[in-house]
Amino acid sequence: MRAFSILFAAFIPLILSGCVASTIITAPFRAAGTVVETAVDATTQTQSEKEEDLGRKVLAERKAGLEACLDRAEDKFERNVCKSHFRDD
Repeated sequence: MRAFSILFAAFIPLILSGCVASTIITAPFRAAGTVVETAVDATTQTQSEKEEDLGRKVLAERKAGLEACLDRAEDKFERNVCKSHFRDD
């Protein structure tokens, strides 16, 4: 019985070190997977983000067109025509 206790006590660190070693070995791979997932998510763009970007671009073009039209307008009537043409609906 005493021999069994000594052998059991001797094998406990070996058994536990395997558990700890497997955790230490797999931890970098898990972290790398998380980093890769984050990088992929940061570089991809959802459909709603694409639509928002397109909307901003269209609004910027409309604003630039209105400003150009107002710069070319020579009187109040032409400015009103520009404003009605570029009016937000």
